[in-house]
Parts: sequence; C-alpha cells; structure tokens
Amino acid sequence: MKPTCRKYFDEGVDVLRVANIIEEAKVGGPQIRMVRVAKQLTANVYTHIIMPRENSEMFRKMCEEEGIRYSTLALSRITKRLTVALRYVFNFPAEVVRLRREFLRFRIDLVHISGGSWQYKGFFAAKLTGIPVIWHLNDTFMPAILRTIFRFLSRFADGFIFSSYRTRKYYGSKHILSSPNRVIPAPVDASHFDPNTRYEGDEDLIESWDDDIIVGTVANINPIKDLETLIHAATSIVSSDTRIRFVVLGRVFENQQSYHRQLLSIIQDMNIDNVEFVGARSDVRPVLARFDIYVCCSRAESSPVSVWEAMSMGKPVVSTDVGDVARHIQCGESGYIGAVGDYSNMAVQIEKLAADEGLRLRLGKTARLKSHSFAPEKISSLTSDLYREVLRVNK
Repeated sequence: MKPTCRKYFDEGVDVLRVANIIEEAKVGGPQIRMVRVAKQLTANVYTHIIMPRENSEMFRKMCEEEGIRYSTLALSRITKRLTVALRYVFNFPAEVVRLRREFLRFRIDLVHISGGSWQYKGFFAAKLTGIPVIWHLNDTFMPAILRTIFRFLSRFADGFIFSSYRTRKYYGSKHILSSPNRVIPAPVDASHFDPNTRYEGDEDLIESWDDDIIVGTVANINPIKDLETLIHAATSIVSSDTRIRFVVLGRVFENQQSYHRQLLSIIQDMNIDNVEFVGARSDVRPVLARFDIYVCCSRAESSPVSVWEAMSMGKPVVSTDVGDVARHIQCGESGYIGAVGDYSNMAVQIEKLAADEGLRLRLGKTARLKSHSFAPEKISSLTSDLYREVLRVNK
C-alpha cells in the first residue's frame, strides 16, 4: 500500500498521517520529544502516538493536555528478566498484527519508530502493511545481540533520525547513511522554559532549602544516570562558605527500587545529609527555576532533554561528556564538561560555580542563548522535511 497523503478530516487540507510508535510508556526524553514534535506539526502532519498500556498514565496525560491523538495497546517490553523476555517473544507475532490493524484503522501513510534500535514491532507491522518506516535512534550503547538484529533489519528501513551526532557515529553504517537521514535533537520551547517567568508550585519544598546553593538534576532513577557520581561529588565538596545541597528530581519505577535503595545506602555509608531525592513532577519548572547549578552525571545519553531545559532556564550546566552535550555546552562559557564517572572534577566545577554568583549568571545567560537551537519549530521542520523526503523516495 503506497502512501497517499490523505485529506485531514473535512478541511480540504493535504495532511500526512504518521503513526509514532514506542514500546516503552514510562515518560522520559523520547516520550517528551514525541509529544512536543507532534504538537508543533499539527498544521500539516496528523500524528497518532501508539504506546503500551502498561505504565502509560503520565504519557497519556501529556498527550491529552496537548491535544495529541493516541492509542494504548497491549505491547510487551523486552527486559533482562527471563519471564518478561519470554513473554515478549511469545506475544511478538500477535502484537505485530495488532499494530498493523492500527495502521489500517487510522489510514497511516508513514510509520515513525521512536525509542531506539530495539523497537522492532513497529518495523515489522509497517513492512507487512507496505508503509514506509523511519527509525528514530536515540542511544549510544546497545547490547550486542540487539544491535546485530537492528543492523540486519535497518537495511529495509526507509529513513533514519539520529538524536545526536554521537548516535549517528555509533549506528552510521554505509547503508544507513545512504538512506534519507537527519540529526535532530530533542526540542525545548524557550518561552515555556523561561527564567524570567515566575512558576508556582512546590513552595514548601523550595522554602525548606533556605539560602542553600542547589545543585540539581532531573532524571528517572536508573543506573544509566550514574547517580553514584553525583553522590560522590557531593561527598568530595568539603569546604564552602555556603551550604551546597544536591537534589534529584525523578521517578523511581518499580523495577528500579533496588537501585534506589543502593543509592540511599551509599548516602548513609558516606554519612552525608546534603543529597535529597524529591520524586517526580508533572511540571519540573518551579523546582528547576530554583536550581543554581544543573548537573548531568549520566554514563550515556544522546540528546538529553533535561539538559536542554536547564539551559533554556538559564542554568549553568556541569555534565559528563555524553551525547551531543559538548556540542552545546562550551567549558567556561555555558558550563563545564568532564569525563564519565569523574566525580572529583565534577566537584571542582560545582564548587567554582557555587562560590561565584556572577559566574553562574554569566554562564547561565549563555546557556539560555544556546538553547534556542532546540526551538520546536526548527525541530519540527527538520522532522517534516525528512517525512516528505522518505515519501518522495517511496512513490
């Protein structure tokens, strides 16, 4: 079935109908990116997001608030747990058929696979339906077996989006780079994340911090975020005229409870009282606005939307060298970059910023200016251009 770019309801406007699929509904960078781009594309692209039912409450709420159409299906997620992995394999054929029915039901012209190289079901469903498929890659590390499967299947994809140049380098084989492709980072609206706006919420929490210097990060609690580095950096800071408090803003999912307990145990063993886990927020802006310094301590990222949001809020960023962060954060101009796991260097840079309000303001102002490269209209234009290029090639 060839794409036809059907009419959008009865308005007489040619609109491309795209199914954007992800096999993980827990809200993180990819899910936020999907909603923001879909919202920006509404003038000429009808986006229908397809997500798993499990853990989808927050994701569904985001779609509803922004007026984005979505479906929830029974989609299994692959994990290291044997029982879950077996369920994934057993349910695979039925779930592919289920996805194909959704494509036909909504008369989809193009399938956009979000979430990374391990998302195979949307690919098979699209190919069975004869619909062009774009694979969105947003990681820089994948287990060998999953990468091998992707390497084979990618030969039959019609286009690729890389969330960063580092991801492009990781996956960029000759046949992939000869296909239509773009490097497209996650979008952030500078008018929505604006340091000059007063955001309401979390007043009690913020007031409890008094005049402390707040070093914060926004991240779901999981090992790839390497929050041990943040804790060790907090331990390394022994002298400061002002108390420095480290705040982690993020959700602890059931499968990460053990990791969370491990982090709390490290804090207890280190005998420190300046690291605080405050849970998740549907709106991070009130707490983010109170941060003095933003930290990204991840082991791997591609286009970390939380870093881009912090930049938009005018925060100086101290980050490990992951994804394309170093392309947008220049040392001494908008923040500082260090090696993955180097908590000593991270502590030095945090102390430097904590001791100098003028430096924080200057670097934060530059970070804010740099964040305009993530403007949603720019990101959506790059995405739409690739959609239409893929359709032209597949006529």
